[in-house]
Amino acid sequence: MKETITDNKYCTRFKIRSYEVDETGETTLPNICNLFQESAGLHAYELNFDISDLFKKGLTWILYQLHVKIEKFPKRWDDVIIKTWPSAGDGIRAFRDYELFSDDGDLLAVGLSQWMVLDVKKKRPVKIPEEILQLGAGSEIHVLDDSRENIDTISGQEPVYITKVGRQDLDMNNHVNNVKYVEWITGHHGSVSLKCNELKIQYISEARFGDRIFMNGEQITGQNSEPLVHTLYSGSGDKIIAKSKSFWRQNS
Repeated sequence: MKETITDNKYCTRFKIRSYEVDETGETTLPNICNLFQESAGLHAYELNFDISDLFKKGLTWILYQLHVKIEKFPKRWDDVIIKTWPSAGDGIRAFRDYELFSDDGDLLAVGLSQWMVLDVKKKRPVKIPEEILQLGAGSEIHVLDDSRENIDTISGQEPVYITKVGRQDLDMNNHVNNVKYVEWITGHHGSVSLKCNELKIQYISEARFGDRIFMNGEQITGQNSEPLVHTLYSGSGDKIIAKSKSFWRQNS
């Protein structure tokens, strides 16, 4: 179920009830990332600059970085409201902020995505069209840090094979959907008692159908005040496709 509640042309709220939950009956960070991504796409469509609009100009959107922080996970059948808006960019990056609320108005989660526009033929980022940058010009304060932080990798640790890319993993660019990267990082730790409640992921390279995916990183053992670092690889485990920092806590 989705109900659009428009604050103004550049800030829209979506009321949603239907989403996935895990074995605890709560949604997960990847599920919230998917809600954020779909709300962003729908809002971009309403503003006439979604991926299909860019395709007509030989361009497309690519996600450079995503940062999501969860205060409280919604439970099954909870109504939630997603508020999203384009915010100030810098010429190369276009920002979008997100807030997730309960139906009672409690803030459950926040997110910040950093996007680039790619020339499809040249496979290179181009300057964000001015009409897109102007949409976020009036919103310069973000819900999370907007730094272009470089995330480290773990040296001396052999990447472990985790999966192979299938057709169901692909998006409209014929690349792996952004949320799949989040699922891989957060879904292979082997403990049902732990849940990722904050993640910053930096997208490095595309992954395509048939690619073998590998991962290495720090061991997830419980709630930690320091972020844990993980890296995703493709090919033979030698091509970095994404890097992340994450925080974990015990399931409620």
